[in-house]
Amino acid sequence: MNSSSLSAARTPFIRLLVPLLAGILYQEFLCLPIWGNLIPALCGLVLWSSFIKRDSIEEQYHKRSIFGVGLFLIVFSIGAILHGTQNRISQQPSGFYPIAIAHVNDKAVEKTNSYYCPVTITALSDTNGSIVKYKEKIALYFEKGIQARRLEYGDIIGFEFRPKAIPSNTNPYAFDFASFMKHKGISRSQYLTGKQWKYIGEKPKSNIRKATSDLQKHLSDQLQSCNLSKNSTLLLRALLLGERQEFPQDLRSYFSAAGLSHVLAVSGLHMGVVASLIYFLFFPLSLFKSCRKLRPLFTLFVLWIYAYITGLSPSAVRACIMASFLLTAEFLDRRNSSLNALFAAAFFMLSYDTNLIFDVGFQMSFSAVTAILLFYSKLNIGGNSPYFVVRWLSSCVAVSIAAQIGALPIAVYYFHTIPLLFLIGNIFVLPLLPVVFGLSFFLLLLSALHIPYDWLGNTVDFLLQYIQQISLHIYKLPWSHIESVWLEARYLWLYFICGILSYITVKNRSKKTLWLTLGFCIGFLIIDLCTYKSPQPEIIVYDSKKSTVVQLSDKDRCYILLSDTLTSGQRVVGEEYRMKNGKAQYEIFQHGSPGTKDNTGFIDYPFAQFYGKRLVLLGKQEWDKLSIGKKLTIDYVIIGKMFNDRIEDILKLFSVRQFIIGPDVHPRRATKLQNDCFENSIPCHDIRTQGAWIHTLDP
Repeated sequence: MNSSSLSAARTPFIRLLVPLLAGILYQEFLCLPIWGNLIPALCGLVLWSSFIKRDSIEEQYHKRSIFGVGLFLIVFSIGAILHGTQNRISQQPSGFYPIAIAHVNDKAVEKTNSYYCPVTITALSDTNGSIVKYKEKIALYFEKGIQARRLEYGDIIGFEFRPKAIPSNTNPYAFDFASFMKHKGISRSQYLTGKQWKYIGEKPKSNIRKATSDLQKHLSDQLQSCNLSKNSTLLLRALLLGERQEFPQDLRSYFSAAGLSHVLAVSGLHMGVVASLIYFLFFPLSLFKSCRKLRPLFTLFVLWIYAYITGLSPSAVRACIMASFLLTAEFLDRRNSSLNALFAAAFFMLSYDTNLIFDVGFQMSFSAVTAILLFYSKLNIGGNSPYFVVRWLSSCVAVSIAAQIGALPIAVYYFHTIPLLFLIGNIFVLPLLPVVFGLSFFLLLLSALHIPYDWLGNTVDFLLQYIQQISLHIYKLPWSHIESVWLEARYLWLYFICGILSYITVKNRSKKTLWLTLGFCIGFLIIDLCTYKSPQPEIIVYDSKKSTVVQLSDKDRCYILLSDTLTSGQRVVGEEYRMKNGKAQYEIFQHGSPGTKDNTGFIDYPFAQFYGKRLVLLGKQEWDKLSIGKKLTIDYVIIGKMFNDRIEDILKLFSVRQFIIGPDVHPRRATKLQNDCFENSIPCHDIRTQGAWIHTLDP
């Protein structure tokens, strides 16, 4: 029998997980109708029917590959059907239904100018009060107010139903918020003023979820009253309850640069600490033979309650499912594989919600734990040392390195930062987490019983401030992290495929797998080099509601022209595109900036010439008062928010080939400008409705 940790004999759930993943991805990219996904299942059933014929045991054993292919096709089809069904767009009933009745799915989260709340519409109502059933998840943004801030899970609201599709981000390589929300089952959103909605009552779909939500709120308020410093309170709420909404962005940056961002999210690390504490508290049960087996069951029960309280994040659910397999095996006196439990957790979670495969937390959690289970024993070189300090240090280093092997590429792909000193942060912080958790739970208990706890609160506050200071000092160290790192998706796939093949090669000492790995890498790199195209000179007008931003770039330089509406200190849109093309350094031109000139052209704000193309960015200058003797030919005229003149005033000065209307121009104003362009037979591109404008130039 194959002794590899990844063999189907030791991890049978891998036979179900791989085809399920393949089916989900197949449906995601091809978007076939539901009935089309039944074909693989029918083929699998045909293969099974040939397998279960009245053959001898020996013949069936030789045909076992047919059974495996049939199982793959059936589970593949199930994955595709589940994903297609869960992402099916709801058909709104015909007729005029201006009022919607909705169930609040989670408590309101404060944003910059509103409160955000995901809701599920349960019914629509017309003007006569006639109600029809309807189900759709949408994102609601409420005008800031006391009533909106108090919205909790289980509340029922009525509101004026005028949702809009969440627009896709048309900027090159930018984060696509529409796709992100789609994988949460939400495709439309709506902003509501205080007069456009009304609180109706409370009717939670799940009493368990409501009870745990209320308990989370109660614990959060209790932590708030423990007289800890502000940042310590926010950190403790993130550690214990998974509440990160109010955690300061600068502190998040410190933790991320120090390789400690996993501390802020309730993950397997937190669940493991909590499970250990619970298991220890139930130690008296092990003293009685009749109650000994109840210890793992009670631990599992409390662990699931804690997962509910912290919001059932993918990493917490994964840890609970794994714990369910392992603790149930202990209860039944059976052996179980941790890797098999991990694959089982992934299979059941994806069967329940196929969109979890696109969740960053799900991807990082499973890749990190997989790497720990595969590489920890090999990396823990001091695990057999007679000295406790050596064993502890070796264990911390091995866990940290193994977790980074699995999660770091995904973190770099999404967050574009590489923490170089993650070992230092983990060695100093991870041993403190069990102490912080234990003392914090004790602090909550004393607070609930109204027993003086000042000494304990000061201790917890000191430890939390120590953790913050560690992350801050690591952040300030030179070369503590590398920012603005761009990783293409194809290199992410190359990393994991080669990692799995390399592991199998070393585990089985297979020369065939070694040559396969080398051949795959060489072939991939040859194809990648042959298809590489160097960055071409481009003019880009970005889609950003904050300001009209024009970028002129080639392989050597990058210039940014900003309109008058972007204040100093605000982030300039297009960071992802510049990061991808190695343009972290760029020169900004605004009103009053000195001009520049090189072999590609010149910039004298608001005018520019770039690779033979002339453009002008219209701002608040009084263009109607300018006059010139001869019209200038301008290829592209970009209109910003502060332009208040008419198209006719510009046409008196320039012979324009195309107008581009900036995204920050008011919709009514943009419509008027479009009509003026149409009347003058000049092409017009409206960024607000047509997306970012990208024009590639000849070098």
